[in-house]
Amino acid sequence: MESISLDNSLKLSFETLAHNLRLAVLKNNEIWVCRNEKLTNLLSFLEVDKGQLFKGRLQLFKSDREIDIQVKNKFIATVSCDDFRKVLSKLNSSKPRS
Repeated sequence: MESISLDNSLKLSFETLAHNLRLAVLKNNEIWVCRNEKLTNLLSFLEVDKGQLFKGRLQLFKSDREIDIQVKNKFIATVSCDDFRKVLSKLNSSKPRS
């Protein structure tokens, strides 16, 4: 599992599942919200200039080189696309090949 530290004791966590990744926002090391998504969709999201990923309680909004994270329609933090990409690359390289 990999994570990116956010503000106010929050973390964006990435966990490898069988065919997906679980993105979770942790609040005081407890899962607050989470969403499962395919790695290819997350990588495609990074390639667009502006876009949105997910609908529902956890939402990601990309503009240029930053990703805004919203939980329950409230902004909670911003992460750089570079940090997000580094985590995805690390998880992709450690994924077992079939």
